[in-house]
Amino acid sequence: MTESKANLKCRLKAIRFSIWDLHLYLDTHPCDETAAKLLKTYKEKYICLKEEYESTFGPLSPATGYGKKWLKNPWPWERECDC
Repeated sequence: MTESKANLKCRLKAIRFSIWDLHLYLDTHPCDETAAKLLKTYKEKYICLKEEYESTFGPLSPATGYGKKWLKNPWPWERECDC
């Protein structure tokens, strides 16, 4: 059973934020192996969630929209607001 679109998108945003935050932390603490492992774990989790989202609800961006498939989906302003 798949998650709701809004819940899945919220989890993607949270993980993406965590990835960015860890990336910034590692800029100033490059020898922290625990943070580096956590970053790798979050990146893997993000990829899995993104694949689940795109297989269920369609591409998140034109870069992953596979050309014509992206054009057939509703444009961002035609979708329901999930901000």
